[in-house]
Amino acid sequence: MEEKEMDPKPERKTSKLLQIIIPIVIGLIIAFIIPNPEGLPTNAWYYFAAFVTIILSVALEALPMGAIGLIGISFIAIFNLLGKSGKDTLSWAISGFSNSVVWLVFAAMIFAVALKDTGIGRRIALFFIKILGKTSLGLGYAVTLADFCLGPFMPSNTARSFGTMYPITRATAEALGSHPGESAGKIGSFLLFTSFTATFISSSTFLTAAAMTVLGIEYIAAATGFTPISWMGYLVGFIPQALILLVTTPLIAYKFFPPEIKKFPEAPNWAAEQLKEMGKFSKKEITTLIIFLFALVAWISMDDIFPPAMVAIMAVSAMLLTKVITWEQVIEEKSAWNIVMVLGTLITLANGLKDVGFLEWVSQASATYLVGLALSPVVIMILLALIDFLLHYLYVSITAHVTTLMPLWLAVVSSIPGFPVQLFGMLLIHTKEGFGALTPYGAGHGVGFLLSGYFPDHKKFWKAESFWAYTYFALMVVSIPYWIWLYGWM
Repeated sequence: MEEKEMDPKPERKTSKLLQIIIPIVIGLIIAFIIPNPEGLPTNAWYYFAAFVTIILSVALEALPMGAIGLIGISFIAIFNLLGKSGKDTLSWAISGFSNSVVWLVFAAMIFAVALKDTGIGRRIALFFIKILGKTSLGLGYAVTLADFCLGPFMPSNTARSFGTMYPITRATAEALGSHPGESAGKIGSFLLFTSFTATFISSSTFLTAAAMTVLGIEYIAAATGFTPISWMGYLVGFIPQALILLVTTPLIAYKFFPPEIKKFPEAPNWAAEQLKEMGKFSKKEITTLIIFLFALVAWISMDDIFPPAMVAIMAVSAMLLTKVITWEQVIEEKSAWNIVMVLGTLITLANGLKDVGFLEWVSQASATYLVGLALSPVVIMILLALIDFLLHYLYVSITAHVTTLMPLWLAVVSSIPGFPVQLFGMLLIHTKEGFGALTPYGAGHGVGFLLSGYFPDHKKFWKAESFWAYTYFALMVVSIPYWIWLYGWM
């Protein structure tokens, strides 16, 4: 008996040791055995080796994600892999914490605290259950459609998904008895993963659903000299794909995170009774709702005046002033502070790949190689889009990816006589939403969902989002003939 009880412990220690050693070994192989590519500075190659080690450690969860990020930054600074002075290295080390996405996600986590503490989140969740709560799949479609309806008015994935939908979706799960931890699989994991991926559909469909989409359209217009694609032209270009994704996204979530309870036949009646018991809105609920609606309006219509992160911080401040929440609650929300550390360090590390010139070298080298193969333009388009897609494993932000690589790709293909630059640009701008789901850190809101407590098996989350992302990419490739018909060979 004693031997059987002791057996698992050495196995766990061995497993943890391998999780630490494997990334380090792979990093050392890249740095010292694989030759440094021609045209790439030595420090850039070493930086890439360190980055791969860090990302593999994150994937294998050798240590908590925030700890890995902090250790990685320290290692790079100690060995000066950036090739910068001491002060410049410090500026780089803390650069990720100045990224607006970090604080938008943090504020959204505090929103969730307010919605739960005041009861308004439960009230909204009960309303959803009352309308569409007979089946778990019905709730999944409700979450997907709700995000889709917000898409045209909210130019931020993180604000729409983590700032607005996450608190409501989580409250719905909790109202049905599904909480972080042991009861997560009851329905919470399914609903939250659906919400995580649904926001990418909205951003692909509506020109105003993501600021980077508008910027991408401007890049295409600058590279081609054509008039930018209109709001309606962009919408028509993705409606067929959107309908497919709206149907399949909850089904994919259902496959990977099947709810333990499939049907809730009594849920609508139960929800109606619970709403009656809650009675009228309390003063705190009304205050929270007003603040929440003001934030929503600001996100929709005042993005040029107040960025989404600033709106979120102002909303949290308003909650503190009106005593909807207390400062003690903010301090005690460990998950929010954990996300600040995780996102801040990972964004810093991704910025370093650009700073040392690694990303520019990869894009130019791959483009030059593919052009030299004398392949058909469609094949070149697909291969370049795939390379761009896979490079997002090295990014912690869709914004950073689009701003650094899209102009480079467009410049390369513009030099090829007769190449359909606009068509290629549209393929790139649509695939950006797919690669946002490649990893938990690939988009601003992903880490928040992963660390919500509803995904105790992180590897399963990685598998599910990878399946969704590659399914999305395949759909984009299949869409090329439709875009040729719609936009022309230009």
